[in-house]
Amino acid sequence: MAKLRRMFPGGNTANGFYSFHDNIMGLDREKLYILKGMPGGGKSSLMKEIGERMLKEGFTIEYHHCPSDPESVDGIVIKELKIGIVDGTFPHVIDPTYPGLTDKLVDLGQFIDSNILENYKKDIFEAKRNNKFAYRKAFNYFKSAKSIYEEIVETNKLIVDFKEINKISKTILEKIFSEEGTPYHNGFNERHLFATAYTPEGYIDYANYILEGVSKVYYISGEIGTGKSTFMERVIEEAKIRDYHLEIYHNSLIPEKIESVLIEEIDTIVTSNENAANFTNNKVDFNKYIHEDKINSEDYKIFNLLVEKGIKSLEGAKNNHSILEISYKPSVNYDGVTEIKEKILEEILSYR
Repeated sequence: MAKLRRMFPGGNTANGFYSFHDNIMGLDREKLYILKGMPGGGKSSLMKEIGERMLKEGFTIEYHHCPSDPESVDGIVIKELKIGIVDGTFPHVIDPTYPGLTDKLVDLGQFIDSNILENYKKDIFEAKRNNKFAYRKAFNYFKSAKSIYEEIVETNKLIVDFKEINKISKTILEKIFSEEGTPYHNGFNERHLFATAYTPEGYIDYANYILEGVSKVYYISGEIGTGKSTFMERVIEEAKIRDYHLEIYHNSLIPEKIESVLIEEIDTIVTSNENAANFTNNKVDFNKYIHEDKINSEDYKIFNLLVEKGIKSLEGAKNNHSILEISYKPSVNYDGVTEIKEKILEEILSYR
């Protein structure tokens, strides 16, 4: 049955640009097409058009969106065929693991007319320089936000009854793992991604696409510092003991923290993402064990302000990227790109 999934393989985080691009496709793949090229060269459009066609053919399609331009994709996966197409250019450089076998390099740079591009040299160099400045500023704001977040964690820890949280955690863990799982293999023992991202368009949340169709959803609600991410780590630890295959979704600001854990064998997801409230009655509220009247709201205001400043700085990065795309487009032979797309599509269809 055809299904569309959306996620982010990378993120604009407090640690800078954080990449899980090597988690787009597993090593058990049938085919991985790695696109090399230029901004505005048609890589994202090529992938989306093939994705749309294969979705109509009845396959499950994953769109791996770009956190710096969520309308674009950094990769697609045709799940049942174990075939993927990825953008292998900077800042998420991907090279073939098995060149000539499962992995195929596709050079779209061959369709650039360098003579035409020369006219835009000054604009391209300037946009590249400005882009570095915009990202540096955004990442510094996110890094500062992380510092305040950690302060909120330490402050809130003093007003949380962790003894009660540990009790309820133990009960929920026993419930989650109360049944045996059906053997399953997704090509990864652990697959790490983001369901959310800070982008120039604001905070984008694709968790609905991850939650949809999962039979058992556990929503862990709670303030910062109540132990949600710690609980997720306990879920991961227990799942590993049982040799289950995991899809792990990380916090989009602080990637060391876990937001969601999808356990394939028992068709279960445990998540702190608020969208889960629309998918389940299995809600665990850690806020029952915190003195909410003692929360320092001023720290939250500072945290949110810094995140907003970071997002605003990302808008500058998007503007510079738009300049790069506009500069490259006149020099690209899109007929050649279309021919490549049709050839790839024909090859993919042959795997049916």
